Amino acid sequence: MKVGAIVFGIVLALGMALTLMGGEDKDDKGAGEKPASSTPTSQAGGSGPGAKASSVKSGVPVGYPHTKAGAAAAAVNYQVARSSPGYFTDEALRHQVLKTVMTSGAVAHQQAQDDQTAKGLMASLGVTAQTAPDMVMRAASLGTSMRSYSNDTATVRVWMSEVVGVPTEKSKMPVSGTYSTYTLILQWEDSDWKVAMIDSADGPTPLVAPDQSASSTEDMRLANKEFEAPRYAG
Repeated sequence: MKVGAIVFGIVLALGMALTLMGGEDKDDKGAGEKPASSTPTSQAGGSGPGAKASSVKSGVPVGYPHTKAGAAAAAVNYQVARSSPGYFTDEALRHQVLKTVMTSGAVAHQQAQDDQTAKGLMASLGVTAQTAPDMVMRAASLGTSMRSYSNDTATVRVWMSEVVGVPTEKSKMPVSGTYSTYTLILQWEDSDWKVAMIDSADGPTPLVAPDQSASSTEDMRLANKEFEAPRYAG
């Protein structure tokens, strides 16, 4: 199989992984809320609308205004929270994130799907317990579009830029970039916006600048350690 086909297959698997939402419908004991200015525990980032979250729970900003801007900010931050290395390598973190962002009716089924997808993705990338700390996975929002809005439900499209791979010489997938558009259906539940459903498609994808070339494996490894992930929206 050609290398290009392998990379395409893994990127496609990543896109499928990031669309899966789920969690376990139990009380989130021990995962108290922090002020919204606290640093998120996951190495995810993003930018988006200016609506502010009121606190941080399980590393995810929560507590959004009951407005269009609040729904858009929630959609960005929830997708960003599902785009960190820890989300795929740490089952406990993944479950905490899902219990935080999902509606009560969508949690259990999607958690099972996310667990299965994460396992398959790690195998595809060749990530082991030893190489997990070197894994690169970051995402940032390039914009949002409100498709529909009512007092109880909002449908938000988020255009995302994503970088994923393992910067090692024998990596099954060198660090690569991709663009996706995520459609999130949110519901107002327990005085906050929660995700009920998510879908994805290829996003608007720009050409690579002709005067730029891919960085070396070592440069990418060092950059991943040197640069902090982008901040959440709000």
